[in-house]
Amino acid sequence: MNDEELLVLLKTDPDAGMAKVIRLYAGLVSGIVRSRLSEHCTSSEIEDCVTDVFIGFHSGIRSFIPKTSVKNYLAVIARNTAGMYLRNRLKTVPLDEGFILDLPDEHDVGEEVEKKRLLDAVFRALSAIGHPDSDILIRKYYFGQSSKRIAASLKMSVTNVDTRSHRALKRLKEMLEEEE
Repeated sequence: MNDEELLVLLKTDPDAGMAKVIRLYAGLVSGIVRSRLSEHCTSSEIEDCVTDVFIGFHSGIRSFIPKTSVKNYLAVIARNTAGMYLRNRLKTVPLDEGFILDLPDEHDVGEEVEKKRLLDAVFRALSAIGHPDSDILIRKYYFGQSSKRIAASLKMSVTNVDTRSHRALKRLKEMLEEEE
């Protein structure tokens, strides 16, 4: 089922559409969430986060503009939701009495804010690049998949994947330079 058919199903029969989304992408969402939270959260909290990703997707589907694939959209929601869970988890960790938080001198909150701004800009640019180029970049640089594996899953040649990747990176760089 392609994204257009999935979006139509979500609009005509939301329950069946969400069931299909969960069947198709539960593994992806779970993998992203687990990779970010496994060291800091319980399996119950991880399951809650995965559920929240799909709830967030469902509540935002009416405003979803298909500039990117449903898969990439869910990946972004999963990454952001897991980040929120992690921040909340780290805020609520009880500290022992007498515990002193010792941040290294080089810790710079401004640098963290700048990284967040840059990540947001990258994801906006990836959305603007569109499918399949954004899929290729995310698979290659976020998930670390080989060109051969990407080519097989997208039914393209390895050369085509490499060419599209190169061109998409160039466009991404230009878009990010324009934004600065």
